Amino acid sequence: MTVNYDTLIELQKVLAQMFEIEDKIKEIPRDLNVKEAVLQKTKLDYLELSNKCDSLNKEVENIYKSYIEAGQTKEAKEKQMELTTLSREYENLAQEIEQARTSEQNLLKVYNTRKKYLEEVQMKLQITADVVASQTEEVEEETEKKDSLIAEQNQLLEEITAQKNELSKDLSEDLLFKFERIIRNKGGVGVVPIHGTICQGCHMELPQQFANDVRKDEDIHFCPYCSRILYYEPSEEDERFESSVHGDTHTEEDADVASDFISSDENIFGD
Repeated sequence: MTVNYDTLIELQKVLAQMFEIEDKIKEIPRDLNVKEAVLQKTKLDYLELSNKCDSLNKEVENIYKSYIEAGQTKEAKEKQMELTTLSREYENLAQEIEQARTSEQNLLKVYNTRKKYLEEVQMKLQITADVVASQTEEVEEETEKKDSLIAEQNQLLEEITAQKNELSKDLSEDLLFKFERIIRNKGGVGVVPIHGTICQGCHMELPQQFANDVRKDEDIHFCPYCSRILYYEPSEEDERFESSVHGDTHTEEDADVASDFISSDENIFGD
């Protein structure tokens, strides 16, 4: 079976473009899903900070209430002290006033510390709220664009698929399937020349008889090492190849080895 290698080379370009478009179509909702997941995480952070703010608010209010009560207790004891005439009672009140004053001062320190922490958390909460708003807007925009982007890529895919169908109309389904697999697995390069006995895809040396069969162009040959389709291209290696072919005597064992290489295209499914 002969094949037009110029057509195959053009087909591999089209297939590479087709696979790239298919990957883009898959990536569009995937990118949106990632952004939605990030937004959900930010919302959870906001909820956690909000709950923390509520808890701190209550804590600060209770500390302030205790601080006020300590001050009121101190003032009440000071008024009692002004009215007392008994030395024993006076001493007890003085001790209670000192305790209330100490409690008041300590509560004020705790109040200021927790209030400052509350303000820091409130600031983080506001920043997180702004981030949530920004991410929500971005997700909404991406959601609106997703359908149009997918439709646009599907239109391109339809056009490139038509080109593929035209270029591959003379290829068998089996060969087309193998060729598509090669293009996917080999970075968009599925058909390469041989120079002498060297595959220009993987740069491995091929058996001389196998290389000679490729040069005859009587059938399609797959490189036994990299699975790519091979074709003959004149090069500086031809003189050395011709010398080797005509100067060497091939044994029956050599012929068997070459025959194995010629029929071996199964490794295209191993990558």
